[in-house]
Amino acid sequence: MVTKHDAPAYTPVARGLHWVTAVLVALLFGVGLYMTRLEFSDWKVKVYAWHEWTGLVVFVATGLRLIWRRLRPPPPLPPTPWIEEMAAASVHAALYVLLFAMPILGFLGTNAFGFKVVWFNLVELPDPIGKNDALGRLLLAAHAWCAYAMAALLALHIGAALHHHFRRRDPILARMLPGLRRKSDQ
Repeated sequence: MVTKHDAPAYTPVARGLHWVTAVLVALLFGVGLYMTRLEFSDWKVKVYAWHEWTGLVVFVATGLRLIWRRLRPPPPLPPTPWIEEMAAASVHAALYVLLFAMPILGFLGTNAFGFKVVWFNLVELPDPIGKNDALGRLLLAAHAWCAYAMAALLALHIGAALHHHFRRRDPILARMLPGLRRKSDQ
């Protein structure tokens, strides 16, 4: 039986980018729900700006993750039924698509409502669309639906990792958390 000590792990860079992205996505989801309920004020503008800036950080981190993944492929999976490998690959691919699509949709939606995005109040991003409220509503609705799709996919992703760890007792989760100890390993 393969133990957590025998399981090949992701590189520290891959793990770091994964967990930074995970934390930022969780924060973005919570802040996204919060900010849409605020009345217009200076505070709301600041919260929206923080959300936009952080979404762009996730966009850049996702690009770096894919570059790193190309340079340092993930460790091999333990023996897994092909259908589960396909499901895992599909969920991962969909998550990557959403990690790129959501910031783009949010940025374009913000632009369409006539607001400029100035990343960390330092870098003014271009205005590719121009003011168009109807398009802005459509883009931000798509952004919101993508957020709910991402939440569902993340629930599958987390559920599968926990299933592998607690039910199958295989090293899938230990690949991303190499210091992890299961009760049977102690």
